[in-house]
Amino acid sequence: MLLRLLLSIFLILLSTIAKAATYSPAIRDGGSRFLARSLGSACYSMDSLRRGLPCNPAYVAKEKSPRFDTDLLLGSNMEYLREAEALLNGNSDEASVAKMFSRREAVDGEISIEASFQRPTWGVSVEPYRLVYVYQFENASLPMVDMIASEEQSIKAQLASFTSGNFYAGLQLRYTHVKYVGNYFSVVEAVAGDRDKLFEIHNQDILYVEPGLLYAWEDTSWEPQISAMLSQWGVSDKKSEQYPIRPQGLLGASVKPAVPLGLLEVGMQLQVHNDTENFQDAVRGAVTYQLGVLQGVLSASQYDQAAAFLATYKSFSTGLSYWSERTNKAVFVQFGVSL
Repeated sequence: MLLRLLLSIFLILLSTIAKAATYSPAIRDGGSRFLARSLGSACYSMDSLRRGLPCNPAYVAKEKSPRFDTDLLLGSNMEYLREAEALLNGNSDEASVAKMFSRREAVDGEISIEASFQRPTWGVSVEPYRLVYVYQFENASLPMVDMIASEEQSIKAQLASFTSGNFYAGLQLRYTHVKYVGNYFSVVEAVAGDRDKLFEIHNQDILYVEPGLLYAWEDTSWEPQISAMLSQWGVSDKKSEQYPIRPQGLLGASVKPAVPLGLLEVGMQLQVHNDTENFQDAVRGAVTYQLGVLQGVLSASQYDQAAAFLATYKSFSTGLSYWSERTNKAVFVQFGVSL
């Protein structure tokens, strides 16, 4: 009796400090997946690495010819995605939940399929399937789990125009339907509490309206360009901590320094959202270099780093992106076809 009373008090205290799991803005980002996993937020101001629609819709006005892309992105934690599917289908049992709680390493797994078509001034993209699983174990003395599994279907459209001088303006409309399971809880709470409530399945529909601007000096050496965008602004059919409407502002610049061989681009991005506390939080830098069929990428912020390469032969491409932060790391493989 005393043990039950103490356990009940413990769970009540935990419920007062518990919070819902929330994806970082990067996970809710609408950029093409290989671009987002390689360049991070710097993809909003750079255009030499091209897969799918550009992150900033204003860049679609710079397209010179039609292009159709299909891409498959696979993360390194593929074995854990089956665990995410079981949670989303309501098929997890006590053994699988116990296995989940025995894990101490962080997990960042993803698989997505995307197809896009773009012409000068407009483009459309369809992502019929995206599965993401983020899991983090915290505080070994008082074990807490921060996890979320989601399945998404998205469609987005971009429209852009050349206005005057070197100025471009664009708008992206992005609709996302997401089914997710996510929470922040203690291992004790999961074992002794209401497991069905902790792993409750939610559905949410979101429409994002994301304007972008670009000023590009295309006729000068180094081709400098400055871009700005308001992303993740829109409306949702319900409020949630996992998928909130939290707009972020992006301001960036890039140049293409002249090099004897290949194409070099250097960019810097400022990304400001409600979690930004200082200037260092907002800054990200990136470098891409293309020589023949190979293109390499390096990008970094105060919190994470990424290194990637993309190899293209005729209509086929394959890429590899390595991403790491203080407590987590992952590898993403891309396969694509362009027509």
